[in-house]
Amino acid sequence: MKRRVFMMLILSLAVIGYAQDAVVDTNAIVVDPVADLLMQAEVAHDADDYETTMKLLQEAEKLDGQNDEVLWKISRGYFDFADRKPNDVEYKKKYIYDGRAYAEKALAINDKSAGGHKWYAIHHGQIGEAEGTEQKIKNSYGMRDHTLLAIKFDPTDSGNYHVMGRWHYALADLSWIERQIASLIYATPPEASFEEALKFFKKANTLDKEDIRNMLYIGYCYDELGDEKSAAQWFNTAINAKASSESDRGLQAEAKEALDDL
Repeated sequence: MKRRVFMMLILSLAVIGYAQDAVVDTNAIVVDPVADLLMQAEVAHDADDYETTMKLLQEAEKLDGQNDEVLWKISRGYFDFADRKPNDVEYKKKYIYDGRAYAEKALAINDKSAGGHKWYAIHHGQIGEAEGTEQKIKNSYGMRDHTLLAIKFDPTDSGNYHVMGRWHYALADLSWIERQIASLIYATPPEASFEEALKFFKKANTLDKEDIRNMLYIGYCYDELGDEKSAAQWFNTAINAKASSESDRGLQAEAKEALDDL
C-alpha cells in the first residue's frame, strides 16, 4: 500500500513538473516586435516598395532607437529614395544628409556594423559629389576608409565592392584641374586607377550576376583602358539584362548611349 501511494506521489509530481515545463515553453514563444518589423521591412524592400519599407523601419526605431540594424537600414532607405533621380543633385540633397546621419548613429552604437560603414560611405561620397570638387576630394578619404571596413566586416556583400570600384573610377577620372585642387588640399592626392576599379567591379559582378550597375561600369573601365571590344560586350550585357526598376532602366539607357559612343 505504501509503495502504491509513493508511486502515485511520484507520478503526480511528474505531471505537475510537465505542466510547469509546458507553461514555460509556451511563454518562451514570444515574438520580438522589432525583429518582426525588420523582417516585414525586408519583404517590402525586396518588392521595391520603399515607402512601406521606411514606415516599418520608423516603427521599429520608435520601439528601439538603439538598434544599429534598424538605423543603417533607414540610412539605406534614404539612398533608395535619392536613387530615384540619380542625376538630379537638388533632389538627392533631400535624402543624402539624413542618410549619412542615420549611418553615423548606427556606427556610434556598433562600430563593426558592415551596413553602417557601407551606407555612411555611400552617402558621404554622394554629399561630396553634390557639394563640388573640393568637397568631393575631401570626402573621398572617408568614403574609401568606410568602404574598406564594410568589406572587412562583410566580404560577401557585392555592393561594398561596387562602391570601392566607384571610388577608384571617380578618382582615376579626375580632370587636370581637379587634380590640381587635390594637390592643394592634400600633400598626397588619393591614389586610384581604372585597373583597380575594374577588379572591384568584377568582384562585385561575381557575387551578384544580376546587378546592372556592375555590368555598366565594367564596360566603362574597359573603355577607359582602350579595350573597346570588351567594353561593347559589357554594355550589351547591361542592355540585355533584366531590369527590375526605373533605376535599372536608367542604367540601361546609359549603357546604350555609351555603346553608341564607342
